[in-house]
Amino acid sequence: MTHRIVIFITLSLITTVGLLKSFMVLGGDQSLFVVIAQLLDTGKILYKDLFDYKQPGIFLFYLAAGKMIGWSDVDIHLFELGYWLLFTVILMYSLKDYPIFRANYFHALLPLFIVGVYYCNATFFHLTQLEALINFPLFLIVWLLDRVYKTEQHAFITYFAIGFLIGIVILCKLVFAPIIFAFLVIHFIFTIKYKSFIHIIKKQLFPLISGFMLPILVFVGYIIYFQIEHLVVDIFFKIPASVIGLTDQINPNRLYLSIAWFGRKMILLVLLAAVGVWITPRKELHFFAMIITWGAVGLFVILMQKTSWWSYHFQLLYVPIGLFAAMGLDFVIYHTLQAINFRKPLVTGIIVVSFVAMAFNNQYAALKQGMLSVNYTKLDSFDYAKDDAANIISMIKPEDSIFICGNPRMYILTSHLPELSTNGWILEYYLDFQWEDFHTEFRAKPPTYLFVKNDYDRLIESKSEKLWRIIMTEYQEIETVENGKWYKKLSPL
Repeated sequence: MTHRIVIFITLSLITTVGLLKSFMVLGGDQSLFVVIAQLLDTGKILYKDLFDYKQPGIFLFYLAAGKMIGWSDVDIHLFELGYWLLFTVILMYSLKDYPIFRANYFHALLPLFIVGVYYCNATFFHLTQLEALINFPLFLIVWLLDRVYKTEQHAFITYFAIGFLIGIVILCKLVFAPIIFAFLVIHFIFTIKYKSFIHIIKKQLFPLISGFMLPILVFVGYIIYFQIEHLVVDIFFKIPASVIGLTDQINPNRLYLSIAWFGRKMILLVLLAAVGVWITPRKELHFFAMIITWGAVGLFVILMQKTSWWSYHFQLLYVPIGLFAAMGLDFVIYHTLQAINFRKPLVTGIIVVSFVAMAFNNQYAALKQGMLSVNYTKLDSFDYAKDDAANIISMIKPEDSIFICGNPRMYILTSHLPELSTNGWILEYYLDFQWEDFHTEFRAKPPTYLFVKNDYDRLIESKSEKLWRIIMTEYQEIETVENGKWYKKLSPL
């Protein structure tokens, strides 16, 4: 009965916090994902009709959210909440037979250390970002690898499912490949040591490769059908290699601030996780070797993205830190109860609740601070970009076109999707040939209204004088707002 009560409490807490967070507006990245998903829904071609560096997985997530629930900020976040509740149930189910906790109720508490922590820590900048969402399929890969290693039940279908999930992860972000590679290396080493190399050849490789190729071939078919091979090769391989070389976009201070944010939120859980690593049971070494590797290689993956280093990247580490932190806290509580030797259930319950509350102190403080902020005071009426777009919303007509050199939130607020393929949200990462393409496209199809955020005016002028000349001669500045300027195309004489 106690276990069921803890399950109910865990699900209730995650649902409650998730619902509260669902009133947050979408950040700039997330707004762009909605814009691209809406363009896909209208029949536009990915990468051809709107450029972005990311692989298709995150856009398909938002497309599914929009089609199944709706396109509003709350709708997207409610779809995400359903995603996390499914992950919560799977976490409880998948590890219930693992002897990693001294107290059985910790299996039911575990999702609080991962999903609950994510929700409490997240601002609008962090919600529904890929680095958080990818925790679910990465965990499934680890769990299924461990399950089939131990039991070999339904080996073919399990390895096929693992391969399929690997394909999904790669189609979400190629940079996650080192984590997947590390999982497979560990699994193959254990297989060779305790079974045989032939076992890998006979039982594992074919279903793994078959499952992996299924989503990959679907995407390749899409590429070939729409004849965007050259775009995908450039976007996935050539351009990222060049962007990494943009030394002016390497910002150590951003990395420092990201680490500081994560440290403030997670320091207590990281300390508990260190205890959890120390007490890792040897008989579960195959499973925990992959979890530890997830943390180590995941940190490397974050650091190697040196032109990014955004704080939301550290959300990739929530599962390894959360799992080991839960083990660490269970260890601390168990030995504390042993030392004080209280046997009364009420006293024991108070001690357990007190320790759990202390472990989540930083998360509670972050949630409380958010609840008392302007964001939550105004709930869904608050929008960080609303003032910038207020006057344009009243002026723009259905037949008008719009282009945003800045936050794509403006597209959502004005209910106008872009007609140019150029991504105005990431202009600082553009290479010389992309600026030339931007100029050509802009000249061929000039938008009615143009927004240029602060500092982008100097960027555009320095990167493409021809484009800036068009803006200065063929457009009239109509409004200066907090985050930039609005321009309108001059009517032909």
